[in-house]
Amino acid sequence: MALQVTVFVENKPGRIARIARVLGDNNINIRAVTISDRGEYGLINLLVDDPDRANGVLSEEGFSVSRKHVIGVVMKDIPGGLADIAEYLNERAVNISNAYGFIQKAGDRAVLILEVDDFERAQKVIRKGGFQTLAQEELHNI
Repeated sequence: MALQVTVFVENKPGRIARIARVLGDNNINIRAVTISDRGEYGLINLLVDDPDRANGVLSEEGFSVSRKHVIGVVMKDIPGGLADIAEYLNERAVNISNAYGFIQKAGDRAVLILEVDDFERAQKVIRKGGFQTLAQEELHNI
């Protein structure tokens, strides 16, 4: 389990740079980022090494910020690795509402970040399936 920081921003030049600068100036390290375009506005999802401080400093700078629990699932960095976890969750009626991933060690290990509808249930289902999950500290310190 980890916390993801989501920033709701106007879709215009300089927004990403400003967010990154605020975090950098406060010695908060971005571990992963996704950006979703929603027309005039967008969502920036951030995994950072200190989500509570990130939430605070971004809020102080006037950004609309929220935090959400996400699950970091370790998977093999092979063709079909994502399919394995997605099919497993689908078969157990776990809805993935948002996801992004990154390679931790090429050819060996990747991490899939999941936002799910029922966090507690999904976490149990994932562990029951033998998939490794990363604790907040592990994920934020990658």
